Amino acid sequence: MLRRWLGLQPPSNLVALHAALAGTHELFVSLGESRARQFLEHTINRLSHRASARGGLVVRSDSTSLLALFEKPEQALEAAGALRQELRTWCLDVDPGFQMPLDMGLSSGAVLCRPPHFEGETLLRASSLAAAAQGGETLLDQGVVAALPPQLALRARATLPPIGFSHVGKAWAFEQEPSEPQPEAAPALWLNLRSPDGRLHLSFTPDRPIRLGRDAHADIAVDNPAISRQHAVIVWRNGSYMIADISRNGTWVRQRASPDPVFVRQGVCLLGHSGSLSLGRPPRGWRAPDLLFSVTPPPWTAPQS
Repeated sequence: MLRRWLGLQPPSNLVALHAALAGTHELFVSLGESRARQFLEHTINRLSHRASARGGLVVRSDSTSLLALFEKPEQALEAAGALRQELRTWCLDVDPGFQMPLDMGLSSGAVLCRPPHFEGETLLRASSLAAAAQGGETLLDQGVVAALPPQLALRARATLPPIGFSHVGKAWAFEQEPSEPQPEAAPALWLNLRSPDGRLHLSFTPDRPIRLGRDAHADIAVDNPAISRQHAVIVWRNGSYMIADISRNGTWVRQRASPDPVFVRQGVCLLGHSGSLSLGRPPRGWRAPDLLFSVTPPPWTAPQS
């Protein structure tokens, strides 16, 4: 076990695994700063426990990443798969529509153990490989590939060396086990926002966030003292539009299919087929909502029979 490296030791050959959460910007946009930071803290704690349960020694962690040491490459790769599964399960528990990629880099070589500090080029290479990974990749260096059993080495394919990381050398992308077939992605829909008086009527595509607030630079600027300058953001995620409130006074979402509005403050809510938004003030019978919304296919899409 790795406990024998907890004392002062000369350099030993170990496998360093660096795991980094990707897509954190979208998380902060969707949840707001305080909830996003809390989510990340819990996520790293869960991943650290999972790495330890798989025989790793977690030697470093921060709000978005962790670094663990393993004795064998196959042990580190098994842990990498367990980390990815743990993150997937955790995200589903928090929000069924939320996914977050985990970029990983594995490097094999000498590690100098001076607890609580661990040093060496091996750790730097693992971190550099994780920084170069994209979309949830697992990148390996030559030392890891050379030490893998043949059945695992066959699943590593040579890839372009990370640009700007000359100390890494060659890199290999490790192909994960085939996963269950994913359902066909839902077609991209348009979000239409208009004011009740008809003066404003805009349509948005899913390729970027839609910012609502009192700020003149917002995509939809609404001038009312009860509305925050940066009040809410609407994003497209996994086939649906979602509004994330980041304001002081909150947002009321009334879906057409439901008579009762949903109050959201520092949280998120899915937008259905159509409905209304009241920003900063609860809806009243005598007061019109701030915005009406509808979700429709693009205008060039033929209607389905």
